[in-house]
Amino acid sequence: MHATHPDHLRGPAGPGTWTLVVADRVHTLAGPPAEALVLLDDRVAAVGRPRELRERFRPDRTVELDGVLVPGLNDAHAHPSMTAENLLHVNCSPEVATDGDVLVRLLRDEAAAVGEGQWVVGSRYDHTKTTGGRVVDRDFLDRAVPDHPVLLTHVAAHWGVLNSAGLAAAGLTGASSDPPGGALGRDGAGGLTGVVYEQALFDVSYPSLARGRTVVPPSTPAARLRGLARAQQLFHAAGITSMVDALCGPDDVALLSEAARSGQLTLRVAMLVAFPHYDRIAALGLHSGFGDERLRLLGVKAFVDGACAGGNCLVDEPFEGTDDHGMQTTGDDDLRELVERIAGDGVVLAVHANGDRAIRKLLDAHERARALGAPQRRHRIEHCSLVDADIVGRIRALGLVVVPFGSYARFHGDKLVGYYGHDRLERMFAHRTLLDAGIPVAGSSDYPCGPYEPLAAITSCAERRALDGTPIGTSQRITVQEAFGLYTTGAAYAAGEERVKGTLAPGMLADFVELGRDPFEVPPDEVVGIPVRSTWVGGRLVHAL
Repeated sequence: MHATHPDHLRGPAGPGTWTLVVADRVHTLAGPPAEALVLLDDRVAAVGRPRELRERFRPDRTVELDGVLVPGLNDAHAHPSMTAENLLHVNCSPEVATDGDVLVRLLRDEAAAVGEGQWVVGSRYDHTKTTGGRVVDRDFLDRAVPDHPVLLTHVAAHWGVLNSAGLAAAGLTGASSDPPGGALGRDGAGGLTGVVYEQALFDVSYPSLARGRTVVPPSTPAARLRGLARAQQLFHAAGITSMVDALCGPDDVALLSEAARSGQLTLRVAMLVAFPHYDRIAALGLHSGFGDERLRLLGVKAFVDGACAGGNCLVDEPFEGTDDHGMQTTGDDDLRELVERIAGDGVVLAVHANGDRAIRKLLDAHERARALGAPQRRHRIEHCSLVDADIVGRIRALGLVVVPFGSYARFHGDKLVGYYGHDRLERMFAHRTLLDAGIPVAGSSDYPCGPYEPLAAITSCAERRALDGTPIGTSQRITVQEAFGLYTTGAAYAAGEERVKGTLAPGMLADFVELGRDPFEVPPDEVVGIPVRSTWVGGRLVHAL
């Protein structure tokens, strides 16, 4: 029978409280398995056998669990602030919008619920799973919801679709030109299809990257706090105790700061501030690491190209069956200037670069900045999806950290074959190659662009098969133990937090997860189905079945 969790364990213990945590097994990832932990307040004080620890420390309280404990899971790149907003709107993910008719119904239901003329906003739309590979256009959305402006954002979050009312609200017409770093979808006659790519989408609905005020008005701070609370519940139920918010604008920083101030931030969050706002950081003299163990500044986020699963990242070879090499969203000169300035200031720079051509351009910029005297820092390549031997060697020489997608082979595999072909998939999300090269690698979901559950990502990394069984670059398989490392020690290192996170050794934060089965004793395909019985942050219970 599963252990119960008294309500008082959800609150913080008083200062100087000693807690004995007993479980069926404890994988500290810092040594052999143990049976118990002793906590002093929010830290691990000792590991060992229950009787020995009880006699040695005489704990104030005992928590008995009958599952298997592992360190808290850490998502090195996700979007909790974006999720807080998305959860206030329509979930159009393929799990809900199972076909085009259901998608129409979801949008119409939302239109009926909002006020007259108000925006209808849907997110996580996946054209391959919901509309049979056909991207919906303005005409489809006009038929679904003719009387409200509509924005439907793709699961990759790098493009979306507007209906006619939405295009009008954005001031977009057939005479409009593409914004720098973005594009407007057009039909054969040059008319707008309603699809907006990259900066054209950001200007509509992403305050952190918009060049002015977004067209879609953001929700109120109070509503976003409610959305954040819902998001944290989802993440904790998946065993997540820490997360990097990989695209924060001022409103997102304010949201997370208020949640932390008011005791509502149960996740530990490291923030990557969107590069357009770096002047504010520099003017205040803030650097990487500012903050505390609940909420801190990690660095700055920038972009080179589009989305891997959206089929518009920047690649050397064109996408299968096309002459399309994808989209570069930051020009070469701007990229060099950005890297030289931020890296030169000693601030951690995390740059989104998916395609091999995009990664090479980023490496060029880093090599130039290093030659100009930029100090060594733990700079990151976000996603780093498509590599080759030259790229791997240059990454290693620069001492960069890479943060590839964990679950994309499993979740997005059905569309990846069509974009890249099987040969290129052998060097995509190249966990095996990168780890073997000695490069620090962290695990990430990029949620809402991919599933947030780390256990699903661990199965994906170990199996490298799409949900339909299609092999997706099987030469890049890693072990379950290595995949757990991506979401524990690897993610901690990528955020500069390896001294307090990633293992359950003495002195580390008491962030841990109770699993219903031992993940190291089941086949890789069964890890995804292991129940998360409870999740603890700083010795405090934040989720229980």
